[in-house]
Order: sequence, then structure tokens, then C-alpha cells
Amino acid sequence: MASLRRACRHGGQRTLERNWAKLARSRFPLVERIRNDSRKRLVTFAWRPTGRVTAPSVYTPIADFTRNETELRPLGCGGVWYRSFILSRKTRLSYGFSRRPIPRLSAGMDAWNRYMRSVGPDPVNPNHIDFEKDPDDPTDYGATLSVAELPGAPRQLWTRIHGPSRWTEEHHQFRSRKLRNVRSIWVHLPPGFQPGRVRYNLLVVFDGSTYRNSVPTPRIVENLVNAGRIGPTAVVLVGNAPHARTKDLFRNPALADFLARELLPWLRRRYRLSADASRTVLAGSSLGGLASADVAFRYPRLFGNVLAQSGSFQSMHSRGGKVSPSLMQKFALTPRLPLRFYLDVGTHEGMTGPGSSTSLLGSVRHMRDVLEAKGYPVAYAEFEGGHDYACWRGTLADGIIHLLGRS
Repeated sequence: MASLRRACRHGGQRTLERNWAKLARSRFPLVERIRNDSRKRLVTFAWRPTGRVTAPSVYTPIADFTRNETELRPLGCGGVWYRSFILSRKTRLSYGFSRRPIPRLSAGMDAWNRYMRSVGPDPVNPNHIDFEKDPDDPTDYGATLSVAELPGAPRQLWTRIHGPSRWTEEHHQFRSRKLRNVRSIWVHLPPGFQPGRVRYNLLVVFDGSTYRNSVPTPRIVENLVNAGRIGPTAVVLVGNAPHARTKDLFRNPALADFLARELLPWLRRRYRLSADASRTVLAGSSLGGLASADVAFRYPRLFGNVLAQSGSFQSMHSRGGKVSPSLMQKFALTPRLPLRFYLDVGTHEGMTGPGSSTSLLGSVRHMRDVLEAKGYPVAYAEFEGGHDYACWRGTLADGIIHLLGRS
């Protein structure tokens, strides 16, 4: 940025354009070595918005969601704005730019929805992650973010597309009496599906629309099966009912009843899938990770494995003005159940939100410690990143391999 500023000031607009084009060819964001520190890199986001802007920001899960952490700084010429961070060379992150400043965390969903709708990808970075509009949520919207992968970021081998898929997908609108709503269910089956003759693993994933597209779960599982890393597996993606995600996933006993008494019996009748809890996995991220652990706690004889990506275990449940015990306390006070766990979380998830004294990173570590103290089999991983689907689409395979992998 210093070099670009000098070029602009001494050479004028033409020199600026030439140097900007050179930087764009070398890929954005800019990644520079740090003297005497081989483990970290200086990462600079740079943006040239059209028209007049006064307070643009960069949205990225590796930064605290505050104006001080996300505001872009003017280069002073050429309409260039930038922001630099020092990051581990193993970091992976998504990011986007907005012409607006980021709202406060306590600003409410309307303010955050307006802001997120204003965020767009980096126009000079071809690597991105797409979020399709949830077909069942009239308030949802599609979005695209750019993705930056530093030199040491772990490769995401299992998300790759190797020719057309041979798996079949069936889409259903499922009406739940327990939850009193309707949601999409996507069932993905391997080629030559033989119900009743082959014992299939069952992977059930929350936030089904996102895990169908942004995190290509069916393709990941297909690749793992084809490579012999896991056995034959059926994938069930559970969508969200309109306006109901938080209510349903936030330790709602009706959600557990829906899965155990409605969805699972229906899957057994229609597809004759195995009822073996040791081969059944509940998976999700954030509130979906919390819901996975909560449902398994309530029905351990049906769901024997939990795959929680950045699970929101710090969330407290309040009823009638009284705060109920956390899920960690529930596990600590209950005799050990027949469950196995894979937990992961990002090193940049250390921020505490409004009304919370514990970060998500701290709460996942706490959950790990509680489970290990009770004697549960737990695999735990921390990745260099934030609360980010760009990271979860890679670590999902790690969790599946651990819980369903062939020795």
C-alpha cells in the first residue's frame, strides 16, 4: 500500500492504474511475509468502489465485528481503501466489502440484514463462496463472499468435483406436528441404493439448504465413499421452516421429538435405513451444532454421534425469567451416555457478544473439557479462521471421517 501510494502521488493516475493492475494480477488480498516471523503473514484487503463513499468496511469473520476492527482506511488517492491484518499463515477466511460501516452487534436483526445485503465480493478475487436464497425462507437472500486462503491453509480435498454425480436426490416438504411447521428435507442416496440389503450410515445435517450448496455435503460424502474412507452412507439435509431457525435449533425439545418420533420413523419406513445409533450422525454448525448435541443428549439410543462445528454452546436458555442449566452442565450432571463427539472451532471466535461473558471459542473448549472429564470419546480440532462456512466446508469431512471412518 505504501508503494502504491508513492506511485500515485509521484506518477499520477496513469501510474496508479498500472500499479493497481499489477497488484490485481498477483491476487487479492495481498499477502506479504513478516520479517523474523515465518508463522504469520501481513494480509491486506484493498478495494476501489465506484462513486463516492465515506465509511466503507470489510466484513470478515477473522475480525471482531466492530467499526474499529472493520473500517477501511483511505489510501489518499485513486479512490483506494484498505485494511491490513496480521494472521497465521494457516488461515482461511471469507470476506466482502460494503459501502456502509458495520452495525453494532446489539443493533438487531433488521440492521444486520440491511448491512449483509450491502456486502459484496472482492471484484478482483475469483475465489468465492456462494450462498443461495433459502427456498423456504421468504426473508432470506442470496449472497456471494470472496475467499482467501493463506499459504499454509489446509487443503479441502473432499469438496472437489470429479465429474458428474451419480447420486440421486429426493426433495420432500415435511410437515411436523411436533414443531407445527413445514420444512424441506433433501435425501441423498448412493448409486445402486439397496434398502434392507446393505447397512447404510445415516448423516443428518441441520441448515439443509446451506449444507446442500455452500457446504457441498452430498459431494463431500460421495467423495469419501468413493475413496473408501467411509462406508455406504445416506445423507439427510434438514431445512429450516420460515422464521423458525432460532426457535427450533435453540435447545428446543420439540425439535428432538420431531427428529426422533417423526423424521427418523419416516426415513425407516420409506428408505429402510439402519436403526443403528452408532452409525447415525447429527451434524451442524453454530446453532446447528448446539442442536446436534442437544438432540443426541435427549435421544442417545437413536443418535449416537455428534458433529458440531463451532457449536453455540455458550448460549443460555431462559424461561419465565429463569436461566436453565447450560447443555454443558446437563452433560456434567448426567451419567455418561452412549455418544461420540467431533468438535471444532476457529481460533478467531474469541469475541464475546452482547449479554455473554464467554466467547464461542471458550465455550467449545469448555464443552470438550466437560465431555472428556465424563469419559466421552471426543475428537477436538481448532482451525485458523472464524465463524465461517469457508472453513466448515473443509472440516466437515474431518468430522465425518472420524465418526464414520473405516479403520
